[in-house]
Amino acid sequence: MLRFLRRQLQAVSAHAAPGRFLAVNLAIGLGHFLVLFNGGAYLPMIPRVIAALGRNPLYGSWTQDLYFLALGLGLLPGRWVSQRFGDRNGLLFCLTAIFLASLVNTTTGDYIPFLLARIVAGAAGGLSIPLSLNILLRHYHADRRDHGLFLWGLAAITPFALGPFLGGWIEDAWGWRYLFILNLPILLLSFLGVWLWEPAEPRRERVSMDWPGYVLLALSLLSLEMLCNLGSIDDWWRSGEIRLLFTLALILGVTTVWWLRRQSLPALDLGCFRHGNFRVAAVGIFLTAVVFQGTLALLIVQYQLSFGYSARAIGKILLSMAILAPLSAGFSHWYLGRHDPRPLAVASMLLLAGGAYWLSGYDLPVSPESITEPPMLVGLGLGGAFAAWARIGLWGLSGPAEQRAAGFLNLLRSSGQALGIPLVAAFWERRLDLHRHFLVELQGNDLASWEAAQRHLAARYSVDASGLLAASIRQHAAMLAFNEVFYLAAWIFFALALWSLWARTPLTTNPESVAEQTAIAELVEP
Repeated sequence: MLRFLRRQLQAVSAHAAPGRFLAVNLAIGLGHFLVLFNGGAYLPMIPRVIAALGRNPLYGSWTQDLYFLALGLGLLPGRWVSQRFGDRNGLLFCLTAIFLASLVNTTTGDYIPFLLARIVAGAAGGLSIPLSLNILLRHYHADRRDHGLFLWGLAAITPFALGPFLGGWIEDAWGWRYLFILNLPILLLSFLGVWLWEPAEPRRERVSMDWPGYVLLALSLLSLEMLCNLGSIDDWWRSGEIRLLFTLALILGVTTVWWLRRQSLPALDLGCFRHGNFRVAAVGIFLTAVVFQGTLALLIVQYQLSFGYSARAIGKILLSMAILAPLSAGFSHWYLGRHDPRPLAVASMLLLAGGAYWLSGYDLPVSPESITEPPMLVGLGLGGAFAAWARIGLWGLSGPAEQRAAGFLNLLRSSGQALGIPLVAAFWERRLDLHRHFLVELQGNDLASWEAAQRHLAARYSVDASGLLAASIRQHAAMLAFNEVFYLAAWIFFALALWSLWARTPLTTNPESVAEQTAIAELVEP
């Protein structure tokens, strides 16, 4: 058995020593898994984290959406870091930064240091993704790199899908700080594995990096994100601060576009939009990320705050998604290496639409056991959705254009995830207020029946009738608002399924370009 395993390892490894091959794969896999796991597992912990840090729940989403935004921005300097410092040194720096950020998250009781540590962990995690993939592929024979890409794809989608389930379990069993405590030994093992088993690389030729464009891009996206975050708190356009922030975001955005269009090697290549398939994929991947991440965060957080679910109960709801998403991702990896990506994009979007439409039909009371079926459809769709959009966006491109397009698509995905959390939450809050108003109102402004119900309850049960009725009405209004959010999400996913059909088959496609695009597309998956 051991001899057979050794022969199999030698068949795929580019090195004679199977021990080094296994050690590097394990070290890189652990680090990559951890980066994405910290995005999904943190979601069910948000209510208790914010309560422990002494902040209003409205500030809870900031620690998640800014993590996603930093994750996307962190990937863009990956080529510069690789050429300037080497993949090994760059990855060791990223693992160290995530370790220190996790240490801060483990120990601090203040909101600002906690938020800043989440941002640092996100940026370092995003930067680690291309560096890890570069190292990983060097350890596989050229004709066996599909094995490494298959494992990489599973390591990408599994923690993202499994995170909410395990995060809810960790929160209820041990407490939310254990998410970051567990990071520490895993990061240490990953660091030691790369440091001991991956040799230092020779100095390479330095490459240029459009740092002014990168800074402008980061500031414009950050101002847009904060505009969405503060909108619900400051009541949107009624606030002078929001109008000022919108003006700032607009000026920064226009300046960023102007600067990037003037550079020969911009931080973000806007010329990608000249390709029709890229335009289709850009719209598809951004809206998919906005709607999927926004509705997922809303369900996980507000089912706890509005309906009293525990974090473990939320994880139980999403367990079927966690199981089926990796299986779907494995099939998608096989399919995209051989076939047209459009049918997979259509099927994935229709599965997400079916899951969202199913969730839009529930009403209170709802037990965790009764809503475990829709996440099955979501898991099946999630495994192929982002991979299919990535392949459509890279379809017909070659050489450096593929790398630039992949970086752009990754930023669109992560920024869509970041923006989706506050945007979907804001829409839900608006519909919640509307439904609460009309559930109380009777014949215009006549509140006689409301006051009569209060007197009846107070006289018969000796309770705070006003508070009891208000809580009951808010809960029912929240459920109605949930149904509307998921109903709208279902139609958006359905429209995106049709939108993917606008992609066109490139004139020439060869097996080598398909294999290389498969590797590059892995950078775009969550």
